[in-house]
Amino acid sequence: MKKPDEYNNFKSVYKQNFGSFMKKIAVFTSHVYEQMSGMMQKGLIDAALKHGVKLIFFASFGDSYSSKNYKEFSKYDEGDKVSFDIPDLNDFDGVVKITTYFSDIVKEHLKIILSKYDIPVISIGGNDEEHFNIRCDDKNTFAKVVEHVITHHGCRDIFHLAGDNKPEHSYSVDRFESYKSVLENHGIPFDEEKVYYGSLWYDCGEPALDYILDTYSKRDKKFPDAVVCVNDYSAIGLINACKSRGIRIPEDMIITGFDAVAESTCGFPTLTTARQSFYDMGYQAIVTMLRMIEGEKFDEDIMMEGDILCNQSCGCQEKNVDSIEDFRRSYLKKIENATAIAQSTTNLMISVSDANTLEECFKAISDNAKTDTGFRDMLLCLAPGWDKQRIVDDDFSESDEDMTVVAGFRDGGKTDVPVQHFRKKDILPKDMLEDPKPYYIFALHHLQYYMGYLIADPDIDNREQKAIQSWFVDLGVILETRRIQIDLEQSVTRLGYLYNRDMLTELYNRRGLEEFFKEYFEECIKNSTGLAVIVFDMDDLKTINDRFGHNEGDYGLKTIAYAMLEASNGDEVCARSGGDEFVVLAKNYTTDKAESFVMKVREVIGRKVMLDDKEYKVCVSTGSYIEFPGVGPGEDLHRVFEKFLKEADSTMYAEKREHKVGRDRIS
Repeated sequence: MKKPDEYNNFKSVYKQNFGSFMKKIAVFTSHVYEQMSGMMQKGLIDAALKHGVKLIFFASFGDSYSSKNYKEFSKYDEGDKVSFDIPDLNDFDGVVKITTYFSDIVKEHLKIILSKYDIPVISIGGNDEEHFNIRCDDKNTFAKVVEHVITHHGCRDIFHLAGDNKPEHSYSVDRFESYKSVLENHGIPFDEEKVYYGSLWYDCGEPALDYILDTYSKRDKKFPDAVVCVNDYSAIGLINACKSRGIRIPEDMIITGFDAVAESTCGFPTLTTARQSFYDMGYQAIVTMLRMIEGEKFDEDIMMEGDILCNQSCGCQEKNVDSIEDFRRSYLKKIENATAIAQSTTNLMISVSDANTLEECFKAISDNAKTDTGFRDMLLCLAPGWDKQRIVDDDFSESDEDMTVVAGFRDGGKTDVPVQHFRKKDILPKDMLEDPKPYYIFALHHLQYYMGYLIADPDIDNREQKAIQSWFVDLGVILETRRIQIDLEQSVTRLGYLYNRDMLTELYNRRGLEEFFKEYFEECIKNSTGLAVIVFDMDDLKTINDRFGHNEGDYGLKTIAYAMLEASNGDEVCARSGGDEFVVLAKNYTTDKAESFVMKVREVIGRKVMLDDKEYKVCVSTGSYIEFPGVGPGEDLHRVFEKFLKEADSTMYAEKREHKVGRDRIS
C-alpha cells in the first residue's frame, strides 16, 4: 500500500489525469489482515489508483468467532455483517467480493443484498455460483505440484491429504480431481485408501498422520513417497506431527502444500507449495469491472494459473536454517505487531476507564488508535441511537441518517479530526470521498447491536487478524459499557427524582424538602435573615372528591402546586408533604414577604379555577412561622425543622377553624 506522502503526490497527478473519479466500486471482504486476502486487496488498490476508480472496502471479520462454536457467537456475526448493509449500492457502479473467508451467515446475507441491485458483481478468490469469478485455476496449478514430485523426485506412491470436499469448498474438490488426473496420466492407479479428508487447518495433521501410519502398517513400507496436501495449513500441521514423532521430512517422505501462505516459509523445513496469483486476481478484477460497466459481456470465469515454489520439504532446497532467516524476521515482525496490539488493547481499557465524560472517552479511543493499530487515518463515526441497543432494519442500506464523527485523526496521527457530521449515504466525509485513497468501513457493534462504523486506512502487512479483531471487539464492549453507564446515571437521577418528589404534583415531598433545610438554615445564619416555613392545607378535599370525583380532587391539589410555583421567586422550595398538605421552605424572608407569597398563591388559584370554568372553588388554609436562626451548641436540625412545621401548622389550624367548611364553600 502507498504511504501518506505518496498519496499526496499521487493526488495532484490523479486530478490532472482524471479530474474526478471515473467510477466508484464497493469491495466486500472479511479477514482483511490475512495474507491471501491482503494480496488481493493490494491488487485491487493498485489497479483502482491507476484507472481512476474510488474504492471503498466494507469489511467484517468473517467467522473467526463462530467457526467452531457457531451458535455461541451468532449474535456477534449478526452485528458484524452490518458492514455490508451500510452502503446503498444504487450509488456504486459495481461490487467486488473477496470470497475466501466469508462465514455461512455472511454468504447468505450477501446473496440477499446483491439480489436487490442490477450492477456488475465480480467474485475473486473463490468459486461463487451466483456471480462472475476471477479465481485460481486450481486443477492446473495443483497438477504442477503433483507432477513435480513424480517427475523431479521419482515418487510413485503418493498420498493425498484432502479437504472436506464440501460444495462451498470447490477448490478442494478441484485439487482432489487434479491429483487423480495426474496419477492417471502417469499410469499410477488411484487408491481410495491413500486419501485422508481433513479440516483444511493445522489440527488435521495429527489424525492424518495416524491414518497414514495405520494404512502403511498393513503394507511392506513405513511411509508413502510423498503426501500432497490440499493447502499449506494442512501440510504444516502434518509436518509438525511428523517432527514430534521423529519422522524426517523430506528424508522419510516428501510433503507439499498449496497457497504459499507466509507460514509455509517460516517453519523448518520450508514448505514446497504452489503460489496463487492473488495480487493479479485483484488487479484483473478492476480492469474487468470497468469493461463490464462499459457493457462488455463475459461468458466464462477468468482462471489464473499459479506457480510452484520448490523449498525444503521436497528436497529441492537444502535444509539450511539460514535460508529462512528473512522469513523468520517477517514472522517475528508479525508476532511483535500482535503483541503491540494486545498492549494497545490493555492501554485502551485503562485510558477509557479514567475518562469522566463521553468526550474524554472518545478522545482516549482516538489517541490509543494512533499507536500499534496500523491505522494511518481513523474516524470514529457514531449513528443515531448508538446508545439504545439498536438493531438495523431490512431497509437500512437505502435509508439515510446523520453520522457524527466524534473523534479521529489523519496523516498517521499528525492531525486530529474535529467533531463533524456527514450523511450515511455518502459513506465518508466530503474530503475523504473526493480523494483517491481507498478507505475501509468496519461496523461498530456489541454483539447484534449496531453503533456506527469506523473509517480507516489500515496498514495490513504483518498484522494478526485475530488480534485486530479483538481490538474491535473490545471497542464495542467499551461503547456498550459507556452506554450502560449512561443508562445507570440516568436511572440514578430518575430514582433520586422519584425518591424526593411527589408524583401527582411533581413538587418535592417531605423527604426532598428536608434535604434543603440545612442549606437554607446555614445561609440565613450567614446573612442574618429570616427562615420561613409556610404551610397550605386544601379545604374540603373530601367533599370535592365525593361530589365531583377524584380527578377533580386531584385537579385541586395540582392547582395549588401550580400556584405555589408561580408565586416563587427563587428563595422558596415547594413541597407536598402528604394528602392535602403543602409546605414552603423559604430563605431571606420577613412577615410581609410571607403574607405577599400567600396572597399571590390565592390569586393564582382563583384565576386558574375561573379560567378552567370549574363548578367549585379551590380554597386553602395557611399558616407560617419565621425565625432568624442563630448558632446553637450541637443543635439537631431535624428537631429544628419539626419545630418550624409545628409552629406553622398551629397558625394554619387556627385559620382553618375560622373558615366555613362544607356546602357553603362549594358553589
